Amino acid sequence: MRKLELLAPGGDIESIKAAIVAGADAVYCGLNSFNARTRAENLSFEDLYGLLRIAHQHNCQLFLTLNIIVLEQELPALLKLLNQLVNTGIDGVIVQDFGLFYLLKQHYPSLDIHASTQVTTHNSGQLEFLSKLGASRVNLSRELNLEEIKLMSDKAHSLDMLTEVFVHGSNCIGFSGLCYFSSAHGGNSGNRGRCSQPCRDQYQTTDVGAQYPLNLKDNSAYSDLDALYAAGADSLKVEGRIKKSHYVYRVIDTWRKQITRLEQNQAMSNDKNPLYTVFNRDFSNGYLQGAVGKNMYIDNPRDNAVQHFTRIESLKPVSGENSEGGLNVKKALYDEKTEIIETLAGKIAKLSLDKPIVSLRFSGQQDQALRISVELQVNNLKGKHSSFEVKSSSVLLPSDKYGLQTDELTKRFASIGGLEFSLEPICYDELADNLFVPFKELTEMKRQIVCWLNDGREHVEPLTLQAVRKQVTQETKAANAQANLGKHTGVSILIANRRELALYREIKQSFNGKDVSVYYAIPDAIEAEREKLSLLFTQEPELIPWFGAVIMEPDFIAAKQLLSDIQPKIIVSNNSGVGIAANQHGIEWIAGPYLNISNSLSMHSLQQQGCVGAFVSNELNKQQIKTIKAPSNFKVHYSLYHPVMLMSSRQCLFLQSCGCDKAIMDKECLTVCKKTSSLTNVKGIDFVIDKKRREHNALYGSEHFYNPQVLSELKGYFDSVLLDLRAVATKSQLQQSPFDTVAMFVESLSQQPLDGAAVQSSQGQRQVLNTSGTELSGNLQGLIVNTTNEQYRKGL
Repeated sequence: MRKLELLAPGGDIESIKAAIVAGADAVYCGLNSFNARTRAENLSFEDLYGLLRIAHQHNCQLFLTLNIIVLEQELPALLKLLNQLVNTGIDGVIVQDFGLFYLLKQHYPSLDIHASTQVTTHNSGQLEFLSKLGASRVNLSRELNLEEIKLMSDKAHSLDMLTEVFVHGSNCIGFSGLCYFSSAHGGNSGNRGRCSQPCRDQYQTTDVGAQYPLNLKDNSAYSDLDALYAAGADSLKVEGRIKKSHYVYRVIDTWRKQITRLEQNQAMSNDKNPLYTVFNRDFSNGYLQGAVGKNMYIDNPRDNAVQHFTRIESLKPVSGENSEGGLNVKKALYDEKTEIIETLAGKIAKLSLDKPIVSLRFSGQQDQALRISVELQVNNLKGKHSSFEVKSSSVLLPSDKYGLQTDELTKRFASIGGLEFSLEPICYDELADNLFVPFKELTEMKRQIVCWLNDGREHVEPLTLQAVRKQVTQETKAANAQANLGKHTGVSILIANRRELALYREIKQSFNGKDVSVYYAIPDAIEAEREKLSLLFTQEPELIPWFGAVIMEPDFIAAKQLLSDIQPKIIVSNNSGVGIAANQHGIEWIAGPYLNISNSLSMHSLQQQGCVGAFVSNELNKQQIKTIKAPSNFKVHYSLYHPVMLMSSRQCLFLQSCGCDKAIMDKECLTVCKKTSSLTNVKGIDFVIDKKRREHNALYGSEHFYNPQVLSELKGYFDSVLLDLRAVATKSQLQQSPFDTVAMFVESLSQQPLDGAAVQSSQGQRQVLNTSGTELSGNLQGLIVNTTNEQYRKGL
């Protein structure tokens, strides 16, 4: 039967060892930098070498997480890391950043590329996009059901890609990679591995009595293993890099037994009690079964183990230390945990990270070849030895002046020791004095030794950022001398419904199609709206389609048909699948702000897929933006005013806030429901829940993002700035009409007054702004009140 991979989390050395002895086929782990779990202990490079040895000795693979977005100023450090990593035996690299995809595919082809859950993969177009970027496997969005997983796996296999599915552990309520909750409220970005989980926080009691209205039960597909196998999933991934080693051991051991039952055609177990003995928030398979709704929530983010076993024994809920039943359950769980820890300690005791010992012995006489005998002793394999010998191609010749000196040989071969091996003092007892062999032969002999020690892998020479940029310039066939400076900055706006078309027509008439681009937001449920959208864009060809970030497969198919119907000159897409579809239709596309672009290599990577411009991430500050040097013929955009979307969710956010009649979501929840509500946390901070017709649920901050100061701080940097005028009810308010607001921006950025027709609106004639120097942002600041630019000020 087809092999199913069990992929375990490893947040520290003990957890990785636990996963290995419990029967994991692979473990994913992170170093101290560039990974999406900074709260885990993580590893040093020396740890990584030792764990790779242990894992491979037990037929287990090790994958390294580099799954964050990368800043421009971090590229040299990233290259230094990759230069080390390429010379290890790492089995795969988990990636989010498009620039890192580019680096790995173009310059480190021996490293296997895995697309992270942070890439939010949920339609077949995204699989095509990631395949072009070099990914060999992709982690599918948690929100997919079995039917959708089957469709995605079939498509992935046709592209020679594998699919991973999360089968156990914490559930995110928002789409991964599209959650800015922790970033906007606390400055800890999930896209940088610092999520502080505000979705698990306590809130003021809601209308339905919930205090943790965003807290989901943990995911468990334990009873769905045979269905996942039938759906074509290749890798079963367990979440938990901040969990302890006993948790990893119990979960992986339990899952390994279930997989063995499947492989041996035995009946599947439905007994989840072993999984309940370690940390859990109760379990749900709601996403997998397409039963998204109230039963996926739990109004308690803490460990549910005691409550679970108390219910099983029909005891009263634990109310304090005086509850005898509660104490019995607690003691039983404590004893169980102690037994797991002791069992694990015995199993991993001999898994030593001690470095293998390398011994070198030089020998040779005049007119003989120089020989170097190599012996490798691996301590954690009961003193197992292996040996190798290499000899020079020419013979040793006498030389008084250039003879082989033992101190020089020691320096030349010292690098064989280091992070991976321990090099014993080199033995020269059998090497005669005053003999010579060409230095190039010593270099070749050292190369052969290193290759043998590394299981036949040739050493890869380090790559410099200068060499990378040179290739980028060659690929763009044009110079890249700060192509993003000294531009005239245009204005664009985003609207989302037919009522707002009146603004578009007023702008079109007043500005005569110049200076202002108007984007029209395509709803998530494209399939239900395609014919109306096709008619709209046919009638208004100057409107530019704006595609959102979450486009499920039926809607992706509809999006491709829409593009074919209307053949726009250009689109904006926050979904890479729609971007690649546009490119296939010969349509230019701009990468939207939710693709999280934060460096020039990401821009170049997108440019290779037909992308002509990109919005830089709104999580960046002035300095982080300023250092990005965009490729030639690539436009840089910035969202200057928008509602701060904290998350987009396939779950109903009203169930635990203001309530909803439906316990389980159905198709009408997406296509028909239109509703707003709010949440307030215990600190008194408000949040807006907004559900538009044909859109997914979304949570917003209570104030719009507004950052006119970027126009003076980075004057001439952007090709265009965006005013998102879609209706989301926050505390922020325009002080003039939408048209007047847009016109004021156009005047300010052009530094010239408009003609009489352009400045006339329903509110009459306006004053021309003084836009010299830093007054530009000051003049615009008062146009919109009750706003925030916290993310810009803090940066990543």
